[in-house]
Amino acid sequence: MVSKIDRQKMILKIIESKAVHNQDELQQYLQERGLAVTQATLSRDINALNLSKYRGEDGNLYYARSKVFSELAAPQSHDASGIISVELCGNMGVIRTHPGFANVVAFSIDRSQPEVVAGTIAGDDTVFLVLRGGGILPRLKAQLGGIFPGVEEKFI
Repeated sequence: MVSKIDRQKMILKIIESKAVHNQDELQQYLQERGLAVTQATLSRDINALNLSKYRGEDGNLYYARSKVFSELAAPQSHDASGIISVELCGNMGVIRTHPGFANVVAFSIDRSQPEVVAGTIAGDDTVFLVLRGGGILPRLKAQLGGIFPGVEEKFI
């Protein structure tokens, strides 16, 4: 079984190597590689990867990564410049970001799979964290610091 991360990496390789005009084409390219996915899963992956349709030189629309997202998401870690604050309340946390950064922050956290974070939900400028257990502030700071150097100073 292919993991979500591996499937999404496969999608990125496809759109970087071929002009993919719609979800049906992408679904077909994945199937050619032995991966059958539903339209709903593909739609969620497209959203999670922040893929958009751009007009090519030929005038046709095709999928590509947002330039801002690609530049921010490429490295395994980022600095904390897009993060305004991190606040914890019990086993939940809220990360406030500059507008448009929340998806990149949540994606980076999900991709890194820190052991203290059960999951994330992102809006435009806010990431909601569900944390595993209480009393994890030092471990959370260390694990998020590994993803976003300098974030330790952003905790409220």
